[in-house]
Amino acid sequence: MATTLDREPLVQERPEHSRLVLLDDERHWVLEGSEARDGMRLRHAFRDYLESYGHPASDFDAAEAVYGELVGNCARHAPGPIRIEFRWEDATLVVADTCDRLRTWPFSPDDTSEVCTHHSFAIVSALSARVHVTRGARGGTRASVVLPVIPAAGLIPHAAEDVRGV
Repeated sequence: MATTLDREPLVQERPEHSRLVLLDDERHWVLEGSEARDGMRLRHAFRDYLESYGHPASDFDAAEAVYGELVGNCARHAPGPIRIEFRWEDATLVVADTCDRLRTWPFSPDDTSEVCTHHSFAIVSALSARVHVTRGARGGTRASVVLPVIPAAGLIPHAAEDVRGV
């Protein structure tokens, strides 16, 4: 069953800056928001999604923490549109923003918040199998990590034989 959430801004919000689209099904979870903070508001929804479709042996706490660090960094340091996508096929979480602040990982030489960025990098590196940061096709930063989760048996072909080692 797929869920689609397309939210128009509330009266008290700035309508020119608020648009949120969430799509999910047994294969992927995608959030597109006009503000990076939209991703933080749906942190628990992401965890609920993982628990709904994931195997109980998955490390949901670590996956939620990685999500929180990556999306939280966007909300604090790269305000503006955000796209968050998770795929069960390879357990990859991709967070893309439109800010060119981060040019190297774990921090850019002119990053005034390098201590916070190093802290996030340490947490993400400790809890995920790999961190890959690139420039987005249209600018911005694209971070992808492999989360320590596996799909529940039967969701994806051969999921029961997955040997990612959660």
